[in-house]
Amino acid sequence: MPSFSVSDLKSRAVKAKDASVYKISNTRDKFTNASFFMSHPPPTEHGSAALDLAHYFSPATHWDSPWYLTQDLPPPIANNRPPSFSSAWEMRGPSKTVFGGAIFADLSMCWYSVQFPTTAKSDPNDSRTVHRKAQYFPCPAARDQATLVEAHETYGETIAAFAESFEGTGQYCARGECWDLASEALKYFDQYDYVPKPVPSLSRTHGHLIYEGKAVKNGVQQCGRWRGGDDRIRRGDIAEWRSVRIGMGKTGGYAILGAPDHTAVIVSDSRPLHTCVRRRAVKPSQLGLLEEGEMWIYRPIGMLDYVGSLLEPRCPENVGALSI
Repeated sequence: MPSFSVSDLKSRAVKAKDASVYKISNTRDKFTNASFFMSHPPPTEHGSAALDLAHYFSPATHWDSPWYLTQDLPPPIANNRPPSFSSAWEMRGPSKTVFGGAIFADLSMCWYSVQFPTTAKSDPNDSRTVHRKAQYFPCPAARDQATLVEAHETYGETIAAFAESFEGTGQYCARGECWDLASEALKYFDQYDYVPKPVPSLSRTHGHLIYEGKAVKNGVQQCGRWRGGDDRIRRGDIAEWRSVRIGMGKTGGYAILGAPDHTAVIVSDSRPLHTCVRRRAVKPSQLGLLEEGEMWIYRPIGMLDYVGSLLEPRCPENVGALSI
C-alpha cells in the first residue's frame, strides 16, 4: 500500500472517484413503507448468535458425540465458522480443557470451555466427568451521540484518508476487493498502540450500526431504521449494500452495486432530510436514490468500549459476561 504518516492523512485527502468510495447524497422522501426484514446479520433463535451458541453448552442440551476430542469448533458453528475465532487448550494431570472464543456478525461474543479426562473414555453428557461452560455478551446496545461523535473523531478521518490514498496510484488495496478497503483501513490502527483497537470487519459488519434500510419494487416500497444518537452520516463511516440498484435521477439511468455485496468508505458528511433520533424510521430515499436492495451504514468504534472485550480464547475476568 502507499506509505503516509498520520500527520499528513488529512492534507492528502482528496475527493475519491473510485467505485469503492461512495458519497451519499440527499434526495426527497417520496415512497411508502415496506415490511422490515434485513438479510444481515443472520437470524437467531435466542436473540443473538452468542446466546444461541451458549445454549449448546447448557447441561440440558444433549451432545451426540465427544466433538471436543478432535475439533476446536463445536457442532453448531463447525460448518458456519464465525467471522473471528480463537482457541486454546491446557493439560493438568489426567485432565484436558479446551477453550474457545468467538465473535459474530451481530457483535455478540461467546466463550466456552470443556474439561474432560484423558485417561479413559467418558460420556459427553455425564456432568460428573465432562464439565462444560459458556459465557457470552449479547449484541451491544446503541450508543448516544457523544459516544458516536467521539468514535468518529478517533477513527473517521484516518479511515477516509486511507481509502483516498489509493486514488490515482494504480495500486490495489490488499486483493483489490471493495471489502478489503474497509477491512484494511480498520487494521491500519494496529500499528498505533495508543489508539484503542476498533471493531474489525466481521463479515459485512464494520462497527456500530447507525442505519439499515431496504427498497423493493423499483423503489416504490421502502423502509429503514436509524440507530444510535448521532444525527448524521460522517466521513469515515462504512457502507454496505446487497443486491442494490441506484437510480441516476432524471436521466433514467441506474448503477448496480455488488455481486451481490458492495462495501464503501464514505468520504463526506451527510444529514438525512429529516432530523434523526434513535430508532426513528428513515427511508433510504432520504439518503440516496436506492431503487432495489439493502443497505447498512456503520460507525467505526472501539472494540473494548463497544463490545466489552477483545477476542481471546478464555473469557477475561471481571468483564461482566453472562451465563445461562
